[in-house]
Amino acid sequence: MSTNIARQRLARVAAGISSLALATAGTVGLAAADGMGNSGDGFGPAPTGNRVIQPLKNMCTTGQPQDLCRNIGVTDGWYEGKTTQFLYTQNFYCDPSVASGAPSKCEAGAKYNQVPPGTTSDKFTDPLYIPVPLFKPAPATLQCPAGKPCVDHPMNIDLSRLAATLKMPASALKNTMLPGHDHIITDRNDNKPEWWPVSVIGVTNPDSFAKIQAGKSMDTVNKLAADPNSGVTKPIPTNVFLWFQTLPGTTDGPSGSVAAGEGGTQSAQHTALLGAGGTLLLGATGMVVLRRRKHALKQN
Repeated sequence: MSTNIARQRLARVAAGISSLALATAGTVGLAAADGMGNSGDGFGPAPTGNRVIQPLKNMCTTGQPQDLCRNIGVTDGWYEGKTTQFLYTQNFYCDPSVASGAPSKCEAGAKYNQVPPGTTSDKFTDPLYIPVPLFKPAPATLQCPAGKPCVDHPMNIDLSRLAATLKMPASALKNTMLPGHDHIITDRNDNKPEWWPVSVIGVTNPDSFAKIQAGKSMDTVNKLAADPNSGVTKPIPTNVFLWFQTLPGTTDGPSGSVAAGEGGTQSAQHTALLGAGGTLLLGATGMVVLRRRKHALKQN
């Protein structure tokens, strides 16, 4: 009988430890998903409120609770000539100090004045460049097609400051659907999540856009932008920030969009990555209060 009692006690202790671990992981994961970290932990604003818009409408398919995975999704992106994947775990942020006519408060043609809450300086960010085709028909292989906003992207933006470039009246551009685009980064930040300020690369020449899609790098963009006849602009600032990390081990894969579907989450090809991302967010968020490699270097 003493053996049975000991086993029962051991089972109760094990169950208690498991419950505590799950509760802690769930609480930390939800806090991370909502961006409710301390001011110095690197997490930004919650995905609800007057400064950010929550575009997700469809139930997420990661197997995690809806409140946890509502901001989780994956898109493709390019880094130094290779295709990688970006894991998004928090909604976008647009600096409200920049005047914008769009409900999202997002503006192209004007740089942000303030970084997102929880980030002390833009020294602790890395740029995201989005090549945008300014011709029709747009390529069918865009990572984020027009009309189907990718996860944690704004649904609309004010483009009125680019009226001359777009050859359209400014009044018609104050609240525009987010254009279709691709993604280029120049630093992976050790595969750690951070805020990425967005710059637009306008492309009016289909041949030049095809070269950008083939080159998959900012080196390609810069070479084209140096030619005044290429139809490729230099980076155009915005007040938009996206929060994501690159996924380790991801290389070239099928080109095309994540099936965001009216602001939904992701396509089936990324389900395994998203499941891993959800687990990572739950189990490792206590460690994801990150101290960036560059943060330490720049303080020295």
